[in-house]
Amino acid sequence: MNRTCRIGGCTKPARPNKRICRMHAYRITRYGDPNFTVWTAADECDVDLIVRDPRPVDGLTRRERLLVARGLTERAVPAEEIARIVGVTPRSVYRWRSEGFRQAA
Repeated sequence: MNRTCRIGGCTKPARPNKRICRMHAYRITRYGDPNFTVWTAADECDVDLIVRDPRPVDGLTRRERLLVARGLTERAVPAEEIARIVGVTPRSVYRWRSEGFRQAA
């Protein structure tokens, strides 16, 4: 009997002898929430604080990095400085700029 994952909106097949798919099992194990993704998590207060007072910060999610880079780009901060603040290479900042920060939208 092939069952689908019991998490709402998921159409993937459940793992053998289980009721949820592998992706949701991983998210529950790692984050405690089946719908949590690192990409979509962003604390707007932290982003605004870093944009107003640029300083190197550890532990930002991918989305927060993009949002901080977008905010600092609007303030005409050089790519090398943005890269140092968010903890990526300058090439990543140039790439994000060329893509128009589409990923953060």
